[in-house]
Amino acid sequence: MKFIKGLFTFVGAIVVIGFIFAFVKFDLGTRIGQVSKLDSQALPEYMKMFDKVLTTGDPAKGMIRKVKMVIPEDMTKAEAFENALEIMDETADEYGMALVDSKTMPRNGKLFKDGGLLTHIRSYCSPYIADMFLAHSAEFIGFMPCRIGFIEEPNGDIYIYTMSMELMINGGYVLSPELLELANEVRSGMYAMMEDAAAGE
Repeated sequence: MKFIKGLFTFVGAIVVIGFIFAFVKFDLGTRIGQVSKLDSQALPEYMKMFDKVLTTGDPAKGMIRKVKMVIPEDMTKAEAFENALEIMDETADEYGMALVDSKTMPRNGKLFKDGGLLTHIRSYCSPYIADMFLAHSAEFIGFMPCRIGFIEEPNGDIYIYTMSMELMINGGYVLSPELLELANEVRSGMYAMMEDAAAGE
């Protein structure tokens, strides 16, 4: 009995020493204070991303949203794609997002129009919102312009991709009410553009 009691005392002492070492070594006191300043959604969003990375081993899957594009029976794939682009641009206009770049890229040396798999990237931006965020932090340039991509899989399915914007909005300290409203406006616009274009209506 004395041996077991002594063993537990020893283990407890090791745990306490380990905690003190970690607290000093990694400056946990400062870290805890810093974490408390983050947006309340920051840690849950980081955990969602990390969970996808652990599950898939692919960091890109933790940062991207995608939706499958519907190809109506009365349309060819090319017609459905052109219809999706038109709808996407219309939705973008409703949210004050302007198309600033558009490129179709070859896959295996062939463009979509020549029978290759579709790879198309579109970039959108709101100059006013971009200016507001760059005044807040120049590093936001890394998120600009907002991009949406169309990727055709070998089986013919087409998916629309864009970056998940939750970490940009909630991943750090709480944004000011004005910036938060603008960021949510961009997120709503980008996600609506994806969904509307994918549905074809």
